[in-house]
Amino acid sequence: MANRIRNVQLKINLTEEEKALFEKKMKMSKCKTMNHFLRKVVSESDIYVVDLEPFRDIQGLLFRYASSVNQIAKRVNSTGVIYSDDIKYIQSHIEHLSKEIWQIHSLLLNKTTNKGDEV
Repeated sequence: MANRIRNVQLKINLTEEEKALFEKKMKMSKCKTMNHFLRKVVSESDIYVVDLEPFRDIQGLLFRYASSVNQIAKRVNSTGVIYSDDIKYIQSHIEHLSKEIWQIHSLLLNKTTNKGDEV
């Protein structure tokens, strides 16, 4: 074992379901041994860490903007009048939300085009 190139052993514990999934994926990869499959997965697979904070921020913005629109709609329904300030308010918030979504889109696009940079 000391003279081998791969002289470090790993031991893992799996449930029956995990083992079945492992074996299914190993067959799909056409690897003949578990060692080969594990080395292939570790060396060839990219690992992505997804930061969901921007999505949470947009969700909060959507909630606040929807509440504002509902308040404006209630006022319009009760008075029959919509003010130009209300329209400008909604337009500015839609513009702000569009910019936030575009920033996330650009970030995701950069992540997919720079796949070779992942570690």
